[in-house]
Amino acid sequence: MAKHPRIIQYLDKVQGLLKEFPTFTIQQVPRAENTHAAVLASLGSTLDTQFRRSVLVEHLDCQASKK
Repeated sequence: MAKHPRIIQYLDKVQGLLKEFPTFTIQQVPRAENTHAAVLASLGSTLDTQFRRSVLVEHLDCQASKK
């Protein structure tokens, strides 16, 4: 079970929301395969709460610069 107060709040929220779904599947994705979420999580935890804003992320399938 979760120990950190913030994680406990998230867990409680998720458990409440799961009651709205007839079925669900939880699948763990390795961090190496989920870099976008890891970056956004790091960004969110480093920002001062009074300055939080929406952050738009665009994935580019091409090289950004030529060497």
